[in-house]
Amino acid sequence: MRRLCILVFFVFLIGGCAEAPKEIVSVPPPAKGPLVAEPQKKEEPPAVLNIPRVPITRKWSYIVIHHSASYAGNANAFDYIHRVKRGWEGGLGYHFVIGNGHGSGDGQIEVGHRWLCQYHGAHAGVAEYNQHGIGICLVGNFQEDSPTPKQLASLVALIRELQQLCGIPSENVILHRHVRNTECPGRNFPYYEVLAKLLR
Repeated sequence: MRRLCILVFFVFLIGGCAEAPKEIVSVPPPAKGPLVAEPQKKEEPPAVLNIPRVPITRKWSYIVIHHSASYAGNANAFDYIHRVKRGWEGGLGYHFVIGNGHGSGDGQIEVGHRWLCQYHGAHAGVAEYNQHGIGICLVGNFQEDSPTPKQLASLVALIRELQQLCGIPSENVILHRHVRNTECPGRNFPYYEVLAKLLR
């Protein structure tokens, strides 16, 4: 009997009275889904752009990318600033504006009258790039923030279509700061990421 009591006491000491180490935490399994995170899908440009087809009656040689340097905005807001505040006869200086969800839809492409009328731009500050450069403005301040994935997808799709329509090579897709002393379109604009997706 004494041996049995000693054996039970020994089993009790070894088997389960000790506390679990405090650093070990029990984590329940996920309710559903794989244990390993799936790689994120790449944002693909939209297959079809809702851009009105117009006869190309001007020699377009460049595409110049800008940011609005503002948190929000859209083509109408910029047209008011350009027409009323700056006194530009043609109003909106860009040919296209791509929204960020604050003023127009995220990734929404707005077509300016300068494109519809095949009229020169007022965006570059240099005659050559205004006369023969298509101005695209992305809403946002890319000194502080970055373009949204939808903005970039729409930008790439738009540029690719303009390249096909106007025969513009990728080396002529440039930033505003390439032709003027400015930070536009901001230090956070992923220029080489965009170039890598363009037509060769």
